[in-house]
Amino acid sequence: MLTAVNSIANNGIMMAPRLTVGESREEGRPISAETAKTITNMMVSAVKINVLADIKGYDVAGKTGTAMVPDFDKGGYRDSYINTFIGFAPAYDPKFSILVRIDEPEGNPLAGASVIPPFKELAEFILSYYGVAPDNIR
Repeated sequence: MLTAVNSIANNGIMMAPRLTVGESREEGRPISAETAKTITNMMVSAVKINVLADIKGYDVAGKTGTAMVPDFDKGGYRDSYINTFIGFAPAYDPKFSILVRIDEPEGNPLAGASVIPPFKELAEFILSYYGVAPDNIR
């Protein structure tokens, strides 16, 4: 998921995944720069409308996901969920991306209340720690 979203953040260019700072290797262009910008705009709009992941002074691109957990023994789905939030910031000159996933959150099936708060807290920390200048003074 991070490789796909990072391709959007990187204007449609897919880079080889890595966990540390270092040399990057281009793997191809799965989407056009124009499509990547359109999707980024949509992700920024989703964050601004929902406001839970919005960070004052920054355009943040993000998307929640809520998936039902399959029941491989009985077929169908169990009464539990997997919640995700994936995003990057600053949206139009990204410095980092984050994926937060919680399997079967207790008592809270919606991603907005379970995975967005840790995403926002980590994103705010990274922006502050690395001194990333605000990109959207509102």
